[in-house]
Amino acid sequence: MPHNDERTRVLDALKRYGYHSQSYNILREGKKYFFSERGIDGVIAYIVQARVALAAGDPVCAPDDIREFADEFRQFCKKHRWRCCFHPVTERCKEVLKDLGFGVMKTGEEPIIDLNKLSWSGGKFKDLRRDTRRAKEQGMSVVEYRPREGRRKDWEEQMEEISRIWAKAKGSREFTFLTGALSLDKPGERMYLLVLKDDRVEAFMVCTPIYARHGIYFDIMRRKDKPLLGTAQLLISEALQFFKQQGYEIATMGTVPLANEYVEDPDQARIVELALDFTFDHLGHFHHLKPLYQFKEQFGASWWEGRYLTYYSSRFNPVILYAILKAYDPGGVSNQLKKQLNLAWRGIKQVRRFRKKIMGRVHHLV
Repeated sequence: MPHNDERTRVLDALKRYGYHSQSYNILREGKKYFFSERGIDGVIAYIVQARVALAAGDPVCAPDDIREFADEFRQFCKKHRWRCCFHPVTERCKEVLKDLGFGVMKTGEEPIIDLNKLSWSGGKFKDLRRDTRRAKEQGMSVVEYRPREGRRKDWEEQMEEISRIWAKAKGSREFTFLTGALSLDKPGERMYLLVLKDDRVEAFMVCTPIYARHGIYFDIMRRKDKPLLGTAQLLISEALQFFKQQGYEIATMGTVPLANEYVEDPDQARIVELALDFTFDHLGHFHHLKPLYQFKEQFGASWWEGRYLTYYSSRFNPVILYAILKAYDPGGVSNQLKKQLNLAWRGIKQVRRFRKKIMGRVHHLV
């Protein structure tokens, strides 16, 4: 299928069935697309790393078709001798995949804000009201930037410079798998909100649609290295009010990774914990889990939804984590990380052998 025709087909499917918050980003370059040969309407975007086929979020299809479509993709992976994984998936998809024999790990929670009930009255939000008021008193305001209607070279150069400084401080490149990009030359249906002071960009946000939920996803947010007090609070609170006025029903700022709540199996939890602890160090400490949760919570999440890694078969293998890390940051996964994963896996095997030996002795004594 010609490249443009394929992308048009993917966008059409997204507009009908795009449910996952990051689903719009399957249009970003580097994905392969799986279409059903059984006549199912939809698409599964994926990449292959270390012989792991990693599907990007939920299958984009009607809810009643998720089971059959996911199973068809699993058979496709089996034919190519790839491990089959979906990440990250939502609650509705997790149960279907679990019934198909996939293993499940909880990797994060996502705050969902019901825009129909948006309100920051009461004592709970007094700090947010104070911070946004101070930001306005410093002369900051939020505007929508529409590059499709007219370009501002000065603003765009400032946005790109803020992004470069952010990436340098983070210590790695921009993530690519399900994270968006500025894409100012080809904005598509992205929306851009800027914090301005004296007509200069202090911070900006790139937002993408969640079609099937009538929602909006705050995909990228960048601010100056030393932002003025209240910059982020002003940008997010004004963005939420803006999208409420535009008729959107929900908004989300993305998933917060969890520290110790991955799975019921403590062995699997330990593998993930070891790998992620190392990964956050490897990526320059740019993820600080508790502060990230507290930052997002201040805007008043209506509820939190779990996000999951699923993999077939139900036996976990650390190569899956390696594939995920390569998917998000293709050039940033070092041999040291490979060694860390292997050490974690050998450690778990030793624990299992020890437990088996102890249980054998207990059984003998009984």
